[in-house]
Amino acid sequence: MRSSTILKLMAVGLAFTLTACGAIQAQRQAEEAKKQEFVHRVDIAHIWVTTGVPPPGKPYTVLGDISYTVPFSPDAIDSAEMKEKLKKIAYEKWPDTIDAIIKEDSAVSSDSTKVTVTAQAIAYDSTVDRNALHHMNEGLVASPSGD
Repeated sequence: MRSSTILKLMAVGLAFTLTACGAIQAQRQAEEAKKQEFVHRVDIAHIWVTTGVPPPGKPYTVLGDISYTVPFSPDAIDSAEMKEKLKKIAYEKWPDTIDAIIKEDSAVSSDSTKVTVTAQAIAYDSTVDRNALHHMNEGLVASPSGD
């Protein structure tokens, strides 16, 4: 009888241990997902969109042309919507290298039913800013005492 009580206590202890491990693993996965979401938001936010060209003296490489066509609507000609759509398209094609979108242009079809937006995706030859954004939270300590 005594050995069965000990076995029951061991089984309960093992169950608690496994539950705690599962909770810790779930917490780690949630933290990693949050970190990836942050990196994605920073990557999208840092993409600079302009109708012009990059500043002189900042060397870059052209990644490629991007464009999309949508039915004509108020949203289709909204500049903020255009920029976000271009950013999304460029980020999907070049997630690790896109820095800016230049030469943004839009045109309405001759029958006024479609809007075509075109631009050029570039990567600056120096990626210091991108690397700094990706590692800005490393080494930080969240402690009221500063430890």
